Amino acid sequence: MATKQLLRRQIKRAINALDHDIIATESHTISQVVRSLIASVNARRVACYMSMDKGEVKTGEIIKNLFSDGQEVFLPRCTHTSESKRFKLREDHHPHLIFHRMGSLKMVHDLKPQGPYKLKEPEPHIEEADKLDVVLVPGVAFDTKTGARMGHGAGYYDDFFQRYEIHHQGQRPLLVGLCLVEQVTSPIPLEKHDSPMDCIVCGDGSMHWFK
Repeated sequence: MATKQLLRRQIKRAINALDHDIIATESHTISQVVRSLIASVNARRVACYMSMDKGEVKTGEIIKNLFSDGQEVFLPRCTHTSESKRFKLREDHHPHLIFHRMGSLKMVHDLKPQGPYKLKEPEPHIEEADKLDVVLVPGVAFDTKTGARMGHGAGYYDDFFQRYEIHHQGQRPLLVGLCLVEQVTSPIPLEKHDSPMDCIVCGDGSMHWFK
């Protein structure tokens, strides 16, 4: 576990030091690749994320493209089993994600920052996602050799993937990790609950498939 924590700190330091223009350029490249990927797999219901101010792929252009191309767009809200009353995957109450359907780009722009990361999140009353075709996944580090992903450590996404599989009898959406070049590392220490990606899209325009 210490190795994983150390690696997370090292990668975070490196990407937090990146120039804004580098992140913007890589994010634009990723958005173009993602647009083609989603069209190629004929995905209709796509979950994305609202990017942090720094340290990860910017998703504004991706979300705009999704609406332009006619996809149904879903964004995450951070909650907790003690608040949502959803079933627990561990012995104690713990954080988890719920994805909500965004009806328009304006609806996205009008979201207010909230939750543990102070990101723009949907309100609880907005329609929740049931079945999804693709989930665009953030992370701190990705291994383009194996599909391994390392998040921020709270387990939000791995928890969501596990819940989804339970709810849909073992099926899950296509998991696509979005990765700045500077976030690529190998190997990534994994635990039994960590979900590998089906595909990783990198800031240099490359796509790496694992299924």
